[in-house]
Amino acid sequence: MNIFPDQSLSSCFLQHQKDLMQFLTYKVQCAETATDLTQETYLRVARHRKADTIENMRAYLFRIANNLALDHLRSRARLLQRDAGPVTDDFICEAPEPESVLANRQQLEMLEQIIYGLPPKCREVFLMCRVEGKSHTEIGDALGISPRTVESHMRKALEQIRKQID
Repeated sequence: MNIFPDQSLSSCFLQHQKDLMQFLTYKVQCAETATDLTQETYLRVARHRKADTIENMRAYLFRIANNLALDHLRSRARLLQRDAGPVTDDFICEAPEPESVLANRQQLEMLEQIIYGLPPKCREVFLMCRVEGKSHTEIGDALGISPRTVESHMRKALEQIRKQID
């Protein structure tokens, strides 16, 4: 039993099957998917009962194949949007261990003590530079000192912090 109501539609599909496969492979960038879509194109063509109303059978075949490829690409895009991929350790948000929280707090307290133990001008320059992110020129303008003096205060602050931490 022939599933095609019109033999010319069947022969048109067979004649252009290789071209359809190449077209779909280019469109979806996957040979296996292109094979599946070519088969689906065949099934769609096979269901068509009014082949005599088709003016350009080749164009009709490629329109079906293109629509199937677009549907596939849209569903893949939706899937990728919904599923960002496999869960890896990079995405897992683990609560820090209590010991590391305590150690970090102790380090922070020690660093605060060291910073507040600096001479007032060094401390002010250090905080403006490292906390507020100001440049040496901006700090100098704000404090009424030269950028070289700012550099000197920063050097002194960093040396004292390194000594205290070591």
